[in-house]
Amino acid sequence: MRIKELAELAGTTVRAIRYYHRIDLLPVPPVRDGCRDYDLVHVARLARIRWLTQAGVPLSRIAGILRSPDGPGLGSADAVRDSVLVDLRATLAALDDQLEQLRVQRDRVSRLVASVEHDDHLSPMPPAMAHFYQGLEQRAGDETVRREIRRERDFLELAYYRGDLPPEVDIFYQGFDDAQLTESLELFGQAAARSVAASVPTDEQIEQMASAQVARLRRHLGTDLPRVARSVDLDIARRAADLYVRFTPDHDRRRTRAITDAILAMIEEARSQ
Repeated sequence: MRIKELAELAGTTVRAIRYYHRIDLLPVPPVRDGCRDYDLVHVARLARIRWLTQAGVPLSRIAGILRSPDGPGLGSADAVRDSVLVDLRATLAALDDQLEQLRVQRDRVSRLVASVEHDDHLSPMPPAMAHFYQGLEQRAGDETVRREIRRERDFLELAYYRGDLPPEVDIFYQGFDDAQLTESLELFGQAAARSVAASVPTDEQIEQMASAQVARLRRHLGTDLPRVARSVDLDIARRAADLYVRFTPDHDRRRTRAITDAILAMIEEARSQ
């Protein structure tokens, strides 16, 4: 039979058959009357290949699985059987890994569905954090301030995508009242003004800004600070701080480093309380 007939019988394509020839998975038949002439041996072999691929066995393992026990240099039938079992068990383990990845993906999509159904929130950031930046941006009357808010929000979203931010950080963004939101907006306004002027603060100003940020967080968390601090993975928090400094404009990098270091020091101190 011709290659097209073989493809139709096996439920595959001519292109796939030719690929199996190239990787020595399917033997090339003899040529008769100028055309390759396939027979039942090829049909059976191709059916087995299709059967195994549909079961999830990768092509790289199928050649070993389909080896004939009496082939040259293959050893005893028991040795071939053991080799086939190794390939099949490896395939089973790979499929288990894929199932676990699919389960994780399904759980993630399920959470996204629930989040969008609840409040139209589609982001890896926790809802409290997303609402905090959304609320500030709505309050901001100046585009430069909104741009500064979006810059920090975009960084945090990136950090969550990368896994460089501990989920516990969400607690820092919960329960803000109007006065605290106004204070936060003022800080973004100051950052926007520095960005426009590209001004470099003095060491004394940097120390004052870092102290102010720490004091603001202490007031916000109050007696919950030790509990929150103990829930934070410091290694991930340090990685997030390094990433944030990396994305900070050059003129503001020393201030950002000082503030992140001060917040990390506050967390470390609070963990022992």
